This record gives sequence, structure tokens and C-alpha cells, in this order.
Amino acid sequence: MTSAIGFLEQAGRNELSPAQYAADVCLLEIDDRQRQALLERDAATLNELLGGRRRVLFAILAPDEDVGQD
Repeated sequence: MTSAIGFLEQAGRNELSPAQYAADVCLLEIDDRQRQALLERDAATLNELLGGRRRVLFAILAPDEDVGQD
């Protein structure tokens, strides 16, 4: 797991003030472009820098209630 992703996971668990968030980002050992994306809260750029997917599909397929009831 990259430092940026680990940071986001930890930040999601803890409420950080904007100042604490910025201070914590500055302490990370990451690429300057990743740091800037985190500071700007630019998810699209960070996703691109980390090699993430452009689209993710999430679906829940529930069984048809009428099947097997006969």
C-alpha cells in the first residue's frame, strides 16, 4: 500500500482539522505531485498518479423473488 493510500485510510478513521490534515500530508514521504493532490484534495489527479481505475462499477444483483416459489 502506498503512503498516500495509507494516509487516506487513517485520515478516514480520524477526524482531522484542516491544519492537522495539511501538517500530516507534509510529513508523508511521497512524490511532490501526490502531496499537492492531497493538499488540494484532488481525487482525480491522485487517482491518476497512483494508477487507479477511471471507473468502478458497483452493483447488487438480488435474486428474483418469484423464482422457485411455484
